[in-house]
Amino acid sequence: MSILSNLDEYKRWRDNKLANANTKIETCLIEISNPFELTRSEKDRIKLFCQQNNFALFNIKQQDNYPQAIIAINKQLGLIDYDPHLYVQDQGLAHITQSVKKDQAEFIPYTDKAIGWHTDGYYNTIEQRIRAFSLFCVTPASRGGENQWIDQQMVYLQLRESNPDVAKALTHTQAMSIPEHVVNGVVRRKTSIGAIFFIDEPSSQLYMRYTQRKKNIKFLDAQKVKQAITILDAHLSATTEYHFSHTMTANQGMLCNNILHKRSGFIDNPLNPRLLLRGRYFNRLN
Repeated sequence: MSILSNLDEYKRWRDNKLANANTKIETCLIEISNPFELTRSEKDRIKLFCQQNNFALFNIKQQDNYPQAIIAINKQLGLIDYDPHLYVQDQGLAHITQSVKKDQAEFIPYTDKAIGWHTDGYYNTIEQRIRAFSLFCVTPASRGGENQWIDQQMVYLQLRESNPDVAKALTHTQAMSIPEHVVNGVVRRKTSIGAIFFIDEPSSQLYMRYTQRKKNIKFLDAQKVKQAITILDAHLSATTEYHFSHTMTANQGMLCNNILHKRSGFIDNPLNPRLLLRGRYFNRLN
């Protein structure tokens, strides 16, 4: 059974979710004393915040080697099975900064442009599903670069409470398709077809696979699915108490189980450009 198909189970899950969700970002922030040796309290609070709202913000002191510090934090929380995608460095971390390389700049994260609502790795196959990611700010932008996020489980809950048919349409197993990515005749990424909301079998947790991008994205040609996408996008554009907005400062990061998020455009200081370290993982934070 699952919350998608069993009403009693859904109601228990819903009531627990609403009872424990935080609505103030300052209550989800943790000061980490030593990234190479997390205390039991620090680990427990990170895990608790991720259970309640699917994210935890943290601050660390200035480091001599930021990639090593972030990898150390992630490993202590069970994040070891990283996605070896294009442009990964430092044992699974990607350096998210503006790129002058033409092939890299084709991917929006490596530009100064805004990025719409999405979950990481929405284009991956089921076998390469991204279940968690970390994001850490080494250098903020001169202006802009704000992140927004909302727990996708809360999105499903709110949609289901207001319109159960919309929530159900978004669980269709062919709701969203991403064609294969071919470069010079070489398949870099296989076709990915699946639901927008689904239960991840290994963890039995509700996950989401979504992007607001319309380029190279195909939604099921069915009226209910199309209407559901429109309603979903309208909900994401609204402001609820479960929407969070925050511009990370230097030495600040976040951990989550692949939360739904977006980024505003930004303006860089040419002498000190924006740099974030991102790790994507096939396993959940634990």
